[in-house]
Amino acid sequence: MKIQSKENKRISPRMARGFSLFEMVIVMGIIGLILGGAIYSMGKISDSAKVSTADQDMRSFESNLEQYKNIGGVYPSTSQGLEAFLKKPTDSPRPRRWIQTLKDEEALLDPWDTKYKYQYPGSKDPSRPEIISAGPDKSFGGDDDQSNQD
Repeated sequence: MKIQSKENKRISPRMARGFSLFEMVIVMGIIGLILGGAIYSMGKISDSAKVSTADQDMRSFESNLEQYKNIGGVYPSTSQGLEAFLKKPTDSPRPRRWIQTLKDEEALLDPWDTKYKYQYPGSKDPSRPEIISAGPDKSFGGDDDQSNQD
C-alpha cells in the first residue's frame, strides 16, 4: 500500500484562480440572450393584452348602448356617436330620457389612443350599432381593425 503525503492533496495555483475574462463574457452573453428573448415575449403579451382590452371596451359600450336605448328609446345616430354617453344630444334622434354614463372623453379612446368609431346601422348587422377600433396601425380600414360585429 502506498502512503500519500498531505502535499499531494494541495490544489494547484492554476486550479484555484477562478474564472477568466473570456468565461465571464460567455456567461454574460448567454444571460443577455435569455433576457432579450424574455423581453421580446413580453412585448407580444402586451399586444395581446391591448386586443383584449379593446374587446372588453366594446362589450362595455354595447351594454351602455342597450341602456341608452332602453332609457331613451333609440340608439344614438352615427353623427352623435359615442359622445352621446358624455353629453345629451341636441340633434335628432333625441332620447326621451338621458343619463350620462361616461365621465370623460378618455373613455372613448382605444388602447392605441385612437378614438373608437361608431356607426349605426352597423355594416354586418344593420339592426345593431357597430363600434370599431383602428387597431395598432391607428388607421381605419386595415386588416387589424376590430369590430364588435366580428
